[in-house]
Amino acid sequence: MKAMLSNYWLLVGLIGLLATSGLAQTNAQVGKVRTELERTDEVIERANDAVRSSNTPMAAPPLQKAIKLQKDAWVGFRGQNYTLAYRLTMEARDLAKKAIVRSRLTEQGETVVLRKLERAAELLERAKEAMPPGPDGRLQTIYESAKNNLNRAWEFYRIQQYRAALKLANQVINAGQDILNAANRQIRRYAEFERRSEAVAELIAKTREKIAECGSDDALRLVEQARKMYQLSQEPASEGKYAAALRNLQQARKMAMEASKMCNGVGALSRRHERIKNEADRLAEKISPDNGAAKRLLNQVYEQLQLAEDFINRQQTEAAAAALKAAHLTLNQLKKHLTINDR
Repeated sequence: MKAMLSNYWLLVGLIGLLATSGLAQTNAQVGKVRTELERTDEVIERANDAVRSSNTPMAAPPLQKAIKLQKDAWVGFRGQNYTLAYRLTMEARDLAKKAIVRSRLTEQGETVVLRKLERAAELLERAKEAMPPGPDGRLQTIYESAKNNLNRAWEFYRIQQYRAALKLANQVINAGQDILNAANRQIRRYAEFERRSEAVAELIAKTREKIAECGSDDALRLVEQARKMYQLSQEPASEGKYAAALRNLQQARKMAMEASKMCNGVGALSRRHERIKNEADRLAEKISPDNGAAKRLLNQVYEQLQLAEDFINRQQTEAAAAALKAAHLTLNQLKKHLTINDR
């Protein structure tokens, strides 16, 4: 009998202990769920502030869903459905965090897009200033299209359509860079044309001087054609058509070179020698017997002509050309002397 009573009280004690342990576990579970619910409330409050301050439409849906789930979680908690309450509040917290992230990303995106738009506007203004003058319709079309895209990009930015604004801003930047590259190419082509134009003009001038000395009518006609072709090169250059301008300039150079060659050979030197000698003979008839200075100049001309003739006969064209040039200069001195004496 005593043994049975002992076992009974042992069983009662064990049941009481288990009940106390279960109650302790339930209280701990309740406390943990309540703590998580309160933490979620704090996260939702932060998310609400972030969404409101950033005015971000894309962040609002997860926040609204988080608020609804959190309400359901509190309902479950009050109904002692702690497992459901815990699951719902954790889902709500994740959604609230997502709303915060979206708000931050949008703020960062807004800054990035704003900087890109400002850069696009600056680049397009530089492109406008750098656009070369002349009827280049292609560049003008690119510029007008880019300008319209920039205006549309600002409109998208103002209504917070940042992805569309960024896409258009990038297009504007690419267009502006294309215009600047084209302008730089035009500048290089202009500099190249100016350099070649100056060289051809100098060549034509020197060729005319040489032809005047050698007296070749064919060379004179050819150098005149070169001069006209040179003038034709200036018009397309003024319109930015440098390819055509350079072709004309090249043709003018070729003509001037061919004209110059006509006065470089032995035949040209012989014709030049003959022309200078004939002119010297005509002047000799005008010199009075008492004009010693004129006679000395005339003798120098004949001596230089004789020297040139010897060089021509020996095919020494450079030396012959130098002697003929000296004869021509002395002949000019003689002309000047006779003109002064005739006054």
